[in-house]
Amino acid sequence: MPKFPESLRKIGPYLNIGGVFLGCMVLGVLLGWWLDRELSTRPWMLLAGSLLGMASGFYHFFKIVLGKGDDKKNE
Repeated sequence: MPKFPESLRKIGPYLNIGGVFLGCMVLGVLLGWWLDRELSTRPWMLLAGSLLGMASGFYHFFKIVLGKGDDKKNE
């Protein structure tokens, strides 16, 4: 039976997946909203920012899940 700290070390990268995805989405939406306000292009920049945030969120999600960001595997 693995010890508790070892288990946490194994699942650690997966614990923040939701936060990373949400953060990417929020940043994309806020950037799009701000650009819409500055450029008077409502709602196009908000839509583009949302899509960019979603794409970025999925990129980071798959990077974490597939282990591409794991430095220990690459050594």
